[in-house]
Amino acid sequence: MASVTDPDQLHHPDPLVANAMVEDDTYDEPNPRRRFLIFSAMPAWAVSTFVHVIILLVLGLVSIGDPVKVVNVLSASATAEDGPEMEEFAIEQLDPGEVAEMEEITETTVDTSEQIEMPEPTTAVESIELAEVAIDMGEMVSDMAPAATSLQTLSSVSGAPLSSRSADMKKKLLRDYGGSASSEAAVTEALKWFSRHQFPNGGWSFQHNVACNNRCGDPGEAKRAGAVNAATAMALLPFMGAGQTHKSGEFRENVYRGLKFLISNGKLGKKNGMPVLDLTESSGNGMYSHGLAAIALCEAYAMTGDPELAVPAQAAVNFIVYAQCRDGGWRYRPQQPDGGDTSVVGWQVMALKSAHMGHLIVPQTTVQGSVLFLDKVQSNNGATYGYASPSAKIRPACTAVGILCRMYTGWAKTDPRIVEGVKQVAKIGFRKDQIYYDYYAAQVLRQFGGADWDKFNNEMRDWLVETQAQDGGAKGSWHFPKGGHGPKDGGRLASTSFATMMLEVYYRHMPLYADSAAEDDFPL
Repeated sequence: MASVTDPDQLHHPDPLVANAMVEDDTYDEPNPRRRFLIFSAMPAWAVSTFVHVIILLVLGLVSIGDPVKVVNVLSASATAEDGPEMEEFAIEQLDPGEVAEMEEITETTVDTSEQIEMPEPTTAVESIELAEVAIDMGEMVSDMAPAATSLQTLSSVSGAPLSSRSADMKKKLLRDYGGSASSEAAVTEALKWFSRHQFPNGGWSFQHNVACNNRCGDPGEAKRAGAVNAATAMALLPFMGAGQTHKSGEFRENVYRGLKFLISNGKLGKKNGMPVLDLTESSGNGMYSHGLAAIALCEAYAMTGDPELAVPAQAAVNFIVYAQCRDGGWRYRPQQPDGGDTSVVGWQVMALKSAHMGHLIVPQTTVQGSVLFLDKVQSNNGATYGYASPSAKIRPACTAVGILCRMYTGWAKTDPRIVEGVKQVAKIGFRKDQIYYDYYAAQVLRQFGGADWDKFNNEMRDWLVETQAQDGGAKGSWHFPKGGHGPKDGGRLASTSFATMMLEVYYRHMPLYADSAAEDDFPL
């Protein structure tokens, strides 16, 4: 037999002879060129099949050597009318090294130093301009304690701050707590009177007759003429109590100008490293003026969230923190050595409460200090309160202030001390000669509710509606020459402010003891 290695044989001119020679030598010693001829003679599909089988076998061997767990995930895709067709996908298990690498990537921080630009407000009245109050809010926050340690969580707040003043809620609370169409009409007329007595610079004065060219008389005492911050705050609070802000409402321009006046008239500085806005004035008994003005700024911020108000409102709160006396109270002068008095304390606590509702920074220690002061001046186990020390006799205004502060600093409605304190206030009842006391008593009894509130409210509401001036330049106002120190010192403007806020008591704040109260407790 001829050798298969003979090139002449491989290239025989007759293909049949060549094929026969290959077939005859199929089992002879292997030869690479012979295997090549075998593949050349095979059809293309057979070669492809053979190659794929070899690849699958190799992959199978690899899988056996290094097993990989497979998780099957089924997904459905709609097809014609035969129902969903199931597609199977295989997800390989991640290598632990790859997971660690991914975790490291997720920890990469993002630079947020660049401030995000916010769209300009489209409200009818522009935001408060603060060219005169150039305080960097970032600097202020870094100087203060972190909010997380100063305020309890805000997740418990079930509504917007001061949401009770919205139109729909006002109607409900008026109906639930004893307001009337007549009382609301009286509030509207009072706001018109305030708007007519605003000065061109945006402020108000207890000498209100200067603004109206003596169309109505009964100004405040001459020694209070310079207390413009206090007067402006007392004029602004009734507007905001009725839901009017510098961004919305019929009187938004009046509110805007009043807030701008307060901010411009404050004294900027730093106390204990904190930026402060000092609104005290000697003719307004110092911290009385500041407390009132701070309430106005904090309420305006809480109601609107206007970022231009955040800095001055917080700075005013910072001044209250700085001014606290060693006994936890406040008095006429910041850090007065002889300690606080209950009357001044009431205004500061209300300012801190308004700040808290606006999510401003209120240090726990400041609120706790006010509680220590209340402990110092209480009598009858916390049912009655004195001025600067415990009192053997019941002092109506001090007791009403003390009980309201206790309500705001966490005493429950069922607390025996609250129950007894409310009894004491109800026993005093409505006093036509003590409007300052009435202002606080109305809040205490309204928060507690029940028959005592109904009785007090019926007398208060009807008497105020009846005594409101109806003629001339005084229309819409009140004057209580025998109404106690506040109305006497501040004249017609102070009297009108107290009376209006008393007629707004139904909705100025959400009920503290209601299940759906929108204003959470102080940080204690």
